Amino acid sequence: MLDFALLIVTDEGRVEYRNRQAAALLRNGQGGLRLVGAKLSANPGKPRDTLAAAIRLACTELVAGGVCLTQPGVPPERWLRLAIAPVYFGGTGRKATRAAIWIVHNGPPALPSEELLAALFGLTRAEARLARGVLTGCSAGEYANQAGVRMATIRTQLHSIFIKTGVTRQAELVALLSRVPALQFAPGKA
Repeated sequence: MLDFALLIVTDEGRVEYRNRQAAALLRNGQGGLRLVGAKLSANPGKPRDTLAAAIRLACTELVAGGVCLTQPGVPPERWLRLAIAPVYFGGTGRKATRAAIWIVHNGPPALPSEELLAALFGLTRAEARLARGVLTGCSAGEYANQAGVRMATIRTQLHSIFIKTGVTRQAELVALLSRVPALQFAPGKA
């Protein structure tokens, strides 16, 4: 499971593979990126030309690159960033013939749901809410105030979370939880 959209394209930009995130992004035309026929394209003008050149460079010269898809009227923090890397299978031609494209949103990372945290680590609902709070940078004291509970309750819940996740410190908990993808359960499946 990848947190980023991923495409595999030929040197002409023909899409041979796309994961779910990439398919959804292309379906919505999000960020100025879309499919034209079976080929990857961007908004007309410089973004389209820059993308095509970066793909060709990765496939023919084995040079990785990056492209920022600027969009008029859209704040820069919402622009898509693409990391483009050659996919080289060896051989004598020193030609990759394929490029991998990771599409990165620059916005804040999505958080895993309470339901997912509860299912993965056997947490109670209250523990899962606290774990998400810790992941967002909320201190134990701040969380106690927000939740309207005593610090003793928070300490007890944190201790239980540490045991269930196998960590011994809050920093380890954040490191562990930050690697959990922001997946959502289908309705009725949790």
